[in-house]
Amino acid sequence: MSRIAIALAALALAAAAPARAAGGADAASTYRIVTDGSTSALKRGEKGKVVVAVEPLEKGVHVNREFPLKYRVSATAGLALAKTELSRADAVDPGAENPRFEIPVSATAAGAQQVTVQMRFAICSDTWCVPQQKTVTVAVDVR
Repeated sequence: MSRIAIALAALALAAAAPARAAGGADAASTYRIVTDGSTSALKRGEKGKVVVAVEPLEKGVHVNREFPLKYRVSATAGLALAKTELSRADAVDPGAENPRFEIPVSATAAGAQQVTVQMRFAICSDTWCVPQQKTVTVAVDVR
């Protein structure tokens, strides 16, 4: 193989490396999990919500509609949950590229409480799609 052919092959591999990286370990850097709009304080007996959404940080990035999105929800003893497993159908906007979930909670005991959401979804672009597992915790102060 000539030196020119070797140099061209090396350049082609170097150019392809960022695309492979973006579809692999770097996929998590293309979005963030947001909880804006979540209830942060409740009185005992009141109802509130925990909001969870995937927000893309790059154009064209989205949550894959065909991947079996699954969120497992748990809460400390002072909060009651209506559901502990969620799918895309439970989203406020199930048809959206990036669904938003509003998880109902009821305050049953005073104190510092929290809701934990274990998220399983796939984040994609036009050229890659990578399964993700994230956990987010939202604090709720119950008075």
